[in-house]
Amino acid sequence: MASVYAREAGRLGYDGGMSEPLVPAALPLGLPSVASLFAFAAGAERRVRTLRVRIEERTVSAAGAAVTEVELLVSRPHARVTTRKPNGTHEIWSTDGTTVEGYNAATKTATRRPHRAAPTGLDDRELAAHSRIPEGLGPLPAKGWATTFVRPSSFCNSVLASALLSNVRAATVAGRAALVIDAAAPRTVELTGDRADFRYEVAFDRLTGMLLAVDEYRGARLTRSTAVTAVEIDAPIPVSAFVVELPADAVALY
Repeated sequence: MASVYAREAGRLGYDGGMSEPLVPAALPLGLPSVASLFAFAAGAERRVRTLRVRIEERTVSAAGAAVTEVELLVSRPHARVTTRKPNGTHEIWSTDGTTVEGYNAATKTATRRPHRAAPTGLDDRELAAHSRIPEGLGPLPAKGWATTFVRPSSFCNSVLASALLSNVRAATVAGRAALVIDAAAPRTVELTGDRADFRYEVAFDRLTGMLLAVDEYRGARLTRSTAVTAVEIDAPIPVSAFVVELPADAVALY
């Protein structure tokens, strides 16, 4: 099985059309160090050309259990994130690389604006690896699980690295080979998580470095579970999938 994964990782060792050499195309066989895993994850999006991912976030609070579904479609420069909320409403974020469109079904409002490109040089190879912000898949939302799962570098270096980290272990998540770590008592989290018994259990895709799951625990109690339920890499995605169809009663804010 290991040799199959090694061959597949080699197949993924391209830059999605970028001219510069890639970050490492594959991890060594066996279990890597946490530092090696984080460095590998930093180049996750440069190992795919197109991507279709579905993510479920399950939370438990005093109000009960709730499920939020997120679907990410990327075929550079097009990208679309659809978020379906527990109350039955949904939000859409979509771009063709130049223009960003949005729609909020709860308020029936639509937006359209030029994409504001990030400052140049953020993926410069002279920067430290943890400071680079690669955009192999083009524009994505500034925040949210969809972006975090395919661009895990900031989460790794800003949140997980501030915790007490376990050794890496192997697992299977969503039918894919995964590498899992525990991160206990991270210091850079929301106030509700700033407690000694708070920890993350995080799974990375062995082949690409993307996140597959982020579970949050308070003691032995699982309070939030965010996990990939389906992933499809390098399959054709029609341009029509990125079109935002607005209802007749939508109100344009800008």
